[in-house]
Amino acid sequence: MWQIFIQKKQGRKKEARMRNFSKLIIFFYTVIFSLIGVCLIAFALHFVGRIDLSMVYAYILDVPNFALILGGSGVCLILINFYIISVSFRSFQKEKTIGYVSSSGQVIISLSAIEDFIRKLTQHLPEVKELRSSVFVTRKGIEIESKIILWATSNIPSITEKVQNIIRGQVQELLTGIEKPIMVNVHVVKIAQKTVKEKQESSEIPFLR
Repeated sequence: MWQIFIQKKQGRKKEARMRNFSKLIIFFYTVIFSLIGVCLIAFALHFVGRIDLSMVYAYILDVPNFALILGGSGVCLILINFYIISVSFRSFQKEKTIGYVSSSGQVIISLSAIEDFIRKLTQHLPEVKELRSSVFVTRKGIEIESKIILWATSNIPSITEKVQNIIRGQVQELLTGIEKPIMVNVHVVKIAQKTVKEKQESSEIPFLR
């Protein structure tokens, strides 16, 4: 029996908001630098005559609250620059490995190696067409996000539970010595139909029967 539930993942929602904010900043910077580029081209090609900067300054002072708006924009640009530097630094420092200390020294394991290991775990399962996983190390433990493509004849609740158990068990055995809980999230992204040729090839392989 299917149990339908909705999980509120605050962390992912926060990441989505941050991505949207980053897109807004990129758009803002694109507009600003495009305007600067257009102005430079216009000056270089003499499309714009000489401008008396004192007149421009006087005009700015005459516009109500324009100086305040200009100063506020400058402050916003500085804050945005600090934000971009902070995000870039966090991205650079993002953990791509996991490790532990044994009696003989330190052991460091690349997360990409674990992802490749997981990809090969389900190759023998006839219900699974393709599996791609991403491994993240968080404060809660090791989180594995697996995107899976199943064949249409698969029993989804049964095979997804089987995949979760295989991944969790094998990764726990692989990372013996690392005291972190392992969470496996499986997302069925596509249900594929087998062609006649693929059905014939499957029937010819003994362990897929």
